[in-house]
Amino acid sequence: MNDEPRFHRWVRASFVTAQYEKFMPVTVQGLGRLDQDLFEQDKLFLAGGGAFAPEGDLGALSYHVTLSYLWVLGAYEVLRAINQRGMESGHADQEVLKVLRQFERLRIPLAKFEAARRHRPTDFKMAYPALNSDHGVAWEVAENVFISRGVLSGEFLALLEAKHAAAN
Repeated sequence: MNDEPRFHRWVRASFVTAQYEKFMPVTVQGLGRLDQDLFEQDKLFLAGGGAFAPEGDLGALSYHVTLSYLWVLGAYEVLRAINQRGMESGHADQEVLKVLRQFERLRIPLAKFEAARRHRPTDFKMAYPALNSDHGVAWEVAENVFISRGVLSGEFLALLEAKHAAAN
């Protein structure tokens, strides 16, 4: 397990994305900062056994879910752009596509209020927010099928770290 602060891992790994778009590392670093904050909030919530919000701040959980939702949409777009650039250059990357597909199952119902094409027979049109006892904010996309923002984040970060390591 990597004990380095999560945001530092995002910053270091982000530079590999400059090959796809010159300023993409800035976007990835912003997503990394938000990811770090969301992880910290998830830990506080999970450690408190449900006592997420300071007394009187009843909207804190809703705000946290909204930020998590926006993180998923932003991260998906970075992955989509990386995948598109690879396909345009004739170098489709199956590892990028694998992570993109994981995001897609959640992103489509979050953004379009319809099930992802590959999952229409089984999935709901809307992803319903939930809390995962291990990973914090998650969404139910089909009966008893939950996708966690934290798990998606880990997959995305691992992908970028592997690409960064391979480039150096």
